[in-house]
Amino acid sequence: MSHSVDKLGDSYNIAKAKFLTLEQKLVKQPQLKKHYSDFLEEYVQLGHMSPLCEADVRKESPNFYMTHHAVLKETSSTTKLRVVFSGSEKSSNGVS
Repeated sequence: MSHSVDKLGDSYNIAKAKFLTLEQKLVKQPQLKKHYSDFLEEYVQLGHMSPLCEADVRKESPNFYMTHHAVLKETSSTTKLRVVFSGSEKSSNGVS
């Protein structure tokens, strides 16, 4: 199904709420927070994402904010942290 960009709906508030929940989890797990912060910094360095300031949130052009969370597997010998992006998370009007 094809959707017009102007029908995207609000995803910022949903993503922000999920991120605040994630932050609470990271405060309780410093090692996970370190791995997660390192991952996010690497994504910035690679150009896969960029920091967002509050002024950018309400621009005229629509944006979709994708939620994400961390999965830590201590027993892994290669990649202990995996960040899962929730591409199917729906916006305020049900569009993902």
